[in-house]
Amino acid sequence: MGVFKLGSHKGLQFAILLFLFFNTQTVQAQTPIFLGENLVFYVSDSLCVMRGEYHFLNPSDEAVKTRLFYPFPAKEQLPFPDMIAVRSIETGENLAIMRAEKGMSFVLDIDAVSEANIHVEYWQAAEDHIFEYILSSTRAWNRSLEWANYEIHVPDHLQLEYCSLDIDTSWVEIEKKVYSISRENYLPEKELIIQWGTIK
Repeated sequence: MGVFKLGSHKGLQFAILLFLFFNTQTVQAQTPIFLGENLVFYVSDSLCVMRGEYHFLNPSDEAVKTRLFYPFPAKEQLPFPDMIAVRSIETGENLAIMRAEKGMSFVLDIDAVSEANIHVEYWQAAEDHIFEYILSSTRAWNRSLEWANYEIHVPDHLQLEYCSLDIDTSWVEIEKKVYSISRENYLPEKELIIQWGTIK
């Protein structure tokens, strides 16, 4: 179905970036180009939700079909996400997901000389008000992202206490504060880690 659910959890949370998983489904000895990503993280008292768009290019005159591995941090305070959905933005089709011990994978299919855009959403419990999203796996693509944009949405009864990446700007919206991080020609060297707490 393309949607992956585990048993109910008191709270859920967010986390994610992509690592190329080589397999025999690749058409030709050709891999797509990972162009960039736009990710939004929504934190709450016991949950973090990640909604992201990933953009790929196949410059070859042959179609490319390959399996991508999407890692999640294997840590006690960050259990495996309760809900995961992967969807093709072009077709609206939910992509089939295969769970692994430290992440999940799905098949990316791109026509010749075409782009493919994928939407990923997952909910992850965050009882300790800490979240980690793996960025360094991008290095497996052996090229920098042309762009990377991250937003962190924090409701107004909570406050962002730590972010491992420098924040470029922030603004206030209705009942929340939004923090924005933007990069160009970006090859991540560390993970995105955020921590938040209750305003006293």
